Amino acid sequence: MRRIVSIVVVAVAAVGCASARDTARDGLVNQLVDDGGLSRSVAECVVDGFFEERTTDELREFFDRDELTQAETEEFARLGQQCAGA
Repeated sequence: MRRIVSIVVVAVAAVGCASARDTARDGLVNQLVDDGGLSRSVAECVVDGFFEERTTDELREFFDRDELTQAETEEFARLGQQCAGA
């Protein structure tokens, strides 16, 4: 997961408009598909759910950290289960 986060750090660091946020979203979706083995629809659902709950500043803080918090790990797992069952 850290690798996934690292790949979109540059995009999120520049987030100040919707297009940068969209670029970060798309990069994370692609990583979940390519490296995580998720279907595109499940990956989009997971990332949309994660981004929906966060401001741009919160996303910057998320991508700036080296490790996921326990709460983030649990949230990704919950979102994955919800999205796979949708």
